[in-house]
Amino acid sequence: MRQAVVVYAFLLFYGSLYPFKWAARTEPLFGFLLHPGSAYLERGDLVQNVLVYMPFGLLLALWWARRHRYWTALPLAVAAGTLFSVCAEIVQLWLPARVSSAADVAMNLLGTLCGALLAGLLRHDTHSGARLQAWRDGWFARGAIANTGLVVVALWLLAETSPLMPVLGLWRWKQALMPLYFQLRGWMPLSLVLLLCLTCNYAALGLLLRTLIKPGKPWWRLYGALLLAVLACQVCIDGHALRLEEVAGAALSWPLLALLPGALGRLGRAPQSAQSAQSARAAAMAIALLALAMAAAELAPGRGGWRGGGFNWVPFRGHMRSLQGFTNILEFLWPFMGMAWLARQVSPPARHHALALAGGVAVAGAMFAMEWAQLYLPGRSADITQVLLACAGWAVPWLVEEWVLVHPKAAAAAVSP
Repeated sequence: MRQAVVVYAFLLFYGSLYPFKWAARTEPLFGFLLHPGSAYLERGDLVQNVLVYMPFGLLLALWWARRHRYWTALPLAVAAGTLFSVCAEIVQLWLPARVSSAADVAMNLLGTLCGALLAGLLRHDTHSGARLQAWRDGWFARGAIANTGLVVVALWLLAETSPLMPVLGLWRWKQALMPLYFQLRGWMPLSLVLLLCLTCNYAALGLLLRTLIKPGKPWWRLYGALLLAVLACQVCIDGHALRLEEVAGAALSWPLLALLPGALGRLGRAPQSAQSAQSARAAAMAIALLALAMAAAELAPGRGGWRGGGFNWVPFRGHMRSLQGFTNILEFLWPFMGMAWLARQVSPPARHHALALAGGVAVAGAMFAMEWAQLYLPGRSADITQVLLACAGWAVPWLVEEWVLVHPKAAAAAVSP
């Protein structure tokens, strides 16, 4: 957990100080704390500050909760996150391209607090956490490896619902339903590439859930509830709209799952050896579906006929100033984490190290090749960030496995009530 905190703190500092063009300070050292910087504030920036500090607060609270009670770890995490934010804002005084403000500190504090409160749902020593853990243990396999699979599902859900800003009102709902209405009337084209990507991702998610959920549990109910929740969020979440591709992709995923081996509950009635073989085939198909969806999305032409957008070699340069950048990070993390998790589940333990290395090389090579190909596609531009995100997503499940092997007592304590 300490390593995760350090890595995320480094990423936050990197994002806070980019583009690293230094100049002499022209403002008082703590003067930014006395004004909100309203001339530079936008709602998207405020929401982004909250969202990027939520994982930091979550990691800090979980880290300190291993040594202290949760209600002691909570204020420690909030204080540490706030202090970190203040330090980052102070350093920004030497960066003319960045603006330090008390509003940024306040939003970062709020994000840290939300993340730290969310950590309470993952602890056995809180009332809400104990109830959630009881439900989780009743439905899903136990252990850190299974928790990594649940993280994949959570990242997918967050990618589909970011920025988590509900907007209520009949007018807003009508606006969100207009693309679906126009497509049904034939006034707006249907994107076959988007339909393919969504159908493959939905079906792969269903297979992953089937692997996570204990035998005998009606996994399809949870899968259907997740799909319905995501479709509903397209109507009531700011910046989203419901499209025909999403509705059709969710509907088509069901017959696709019915055609896949062992997907719809036949595993529970099969012998153990047959279950293992069917699980392996289902996992391989889920990996293939995720890879197909990623390749289709990467190699599809964009809007506009221009070419030659260039190759961005600066990590996260296009991801740090908009909510779309935050969503794009999640969209690249969860599929590759899912591929690695599924590959680990169905491969012999003796081959895990070789598979992790070979798969990492293959993921890096394939993603770099697809990003390079975008230089010749209309409306697309290449970005090294996508390659790094894919490699990071692939590495996480294998690193969790290594942690479990090196720290078996800590892993057992993390899942024991």
